[in-house]
Amino acid sequence: MYLCFEADSVRREERDFAYSVSVAKELGFRYIEPEVMTGRCLLNVYGYCNITSLQDDPMDMRRAIEKAGLEVAALSAHSSLIDTEWGVNYLREAIRFAYILGSPIVNTSEGPVPLGMTDEEAYRRMKANIDTLVSTAEKYGITLTIEPHGKYTTRADTLRKILELNGSPHFACNFDTGNVAVAGNDSVATLQAVLDRVSHVHLKDIRRARLADGHETGTPAGVPIGDGEVDIKGCLQLLKAGGYDRALSIEVDGRDALIKSKRFLEPLI
Repeated sequence: MYLCFEADSVRREERDFAYSVSVAKELGFRYIEPEVMTGRCLLNVYGYCNITSLQDDPMDMRRAIEKAGLEVAALSAHSSLIDTEWGVNYLREAIRFAYILGSPIVNTSEGPVPLGMTDEEAYRRMKANIDTLVSTAEKYGITLTIEPHGKYTTRADTLRKILELNGSPHFACNFDTGNVAVAGNDSVATLQAVLDRVSHVHLKDIRRARLADGHETGTPAGVPIGDGEVDIKGCLQLLKAGGYDRALSIEVDGRDALIKSKRFLEPLI
């Protein structure tokens, strides 16, 4: 296992992606996980957002990362596996972007469930969309991973059910330790249920008492790894026992939290 810098960790610092690369290099990371979006964002254009547009040239990002001596562990491209049009088109574009970038993984989530949609319909749509996207991912040698991020993916039984919608090795789980806990579930038990399908990991720690009303799983955690309530050591032990040998992408809130988290994690791995 090896540590990775999740660029979302410096989201609140309102700087461009070049800043994320510089922080990763300065703190001694070898791997980085960028984030992409569709369209254009005015904050991004003026350098106040590190999320890169899929309409930008991925070679520019790749060269900046390689110049800093870094490698891409995954590409975060949170879309919706329930949305048949926007979600699929976004992720197809992200897979092609990831191929040029040299990223082995594209990470996403199930997306919000439309009002009035039944569980049966949601799973039916997800399967159709996942099958379509996996056929693209296979062509490019990319693994599409789904992250605990919503109604279905933060529970062990329903996350497992989604993963079983497609048995390809190019469809797997990006397990997020904190998002499961935010939803009120046990991170170790949930990880155990999907361990054989985990290809990427987000390490996030939380303190429930400090979570504001309406906190969503997509919000960066407010505590350094090891300072919260998530059994991070238990998750790492389980990953080791399961033979996991890939990235542990640190997702915290700011540079100081990254430094403290790295110090806590290095002796454990």
